[in-house]
Amino acid sequence: MNIFYLHKDPKIAAQYHLDKHVVKMIIEYAQLMSTAHRILDGNMYLGKTANGRNIKRWQLDDYREPILYKASHINHPSAIWAREELSHYQWLWNLASELCQEYRYRYGGETDKQHKTSIVIQNLNFAPNNIPRKGIFTEPPQAMPDDVKVPGDSVQAYRNYYKTYKTAFATWKIRDVPEWYK
Repeated sequence: MNIFYLHKDPKIAAQYHLDKHVVKMIIEYAQLMSTAHRILDGNMYLGKTANGRNIKRWQLDDYREPILYKASHINHPSAIWAREELSHYQWLWNLASELCQEYRYRYGGETDKQHKTSIVIQNLNFAPNNIPRKGIFTEPPQAMPDDVKVPGDSVQAYRNYYKTYKTAFATWKIRDVPEWYK
């Protein structure tokens, strides 16, 4: 789980995602937002994992139940950030939506191929009913090794993270390499 906060503008942040993350992070962002809906609006019950262990689950009593993903990594800093403030959720949804467009741009070709999770993202357009509305946006947490963190500057920290830990697969299909990455 992570939120690649590569620019304050979600459209530009999506364009800065490297190719592998354009594919992968749409799913992770949908998981983070689905988790927010389930925890904030759902009814908790004890379920079973595939191997029979007890696990907390949250059921929604409306149209969202069969569409959204199960709650995941509920105590991860990114999952907490996504559900602690309406403006956080909205920023993440905008990033995920822009990333779906970025996926179509890079991989759609003549068929205008869409990511399978784009339907889930569309259904996450509305924030959870019970999300706090404090009106104060804070940058996403820096979920990365300490050597690339920058106190108070998540954008720079995530750019450092890319340049230090993602070089093995850092490619941008049909996009120029971001200026800050060079």
